[in-house]
Amino acid sequence: MTATTLDALFDADDAATTVTALWRRQTTTVAQTEQAALLADPDRLAVSLLSEYRAAKADGDRDRMSHVLLAATDLDHATPGAPRLMDEIRGLSTPAAA
Repeated sequence: MTATTLDALFDADDAATTVTALWRRQTTTVAQTEQAALLADPDRLAVSLLSEYRAAKADGDRDRMSHVLLAATDLDHATPGAPRLMDEIRGLSTPAAA
């Protein structure tokens, strides 16, 4: 899956209007999407995961939080030279210094 295909997968403009977009979403697994996002732009995946974690935390959705934590751990292992996403996620629960 290329970056262009990945962008098309998340294009909200034709998400509900074309049969091709609907078929693409139905036949693409989460694992394929995560792998493609990692290859296309690791920073984009990290931002997406962080946003999803914040939303899940706000909703109190512990299952979704767990899934994001697993994906963040995988991303950290796959990109050892990049900033650690798990550190950023942990920072969300750390009280700010006064």
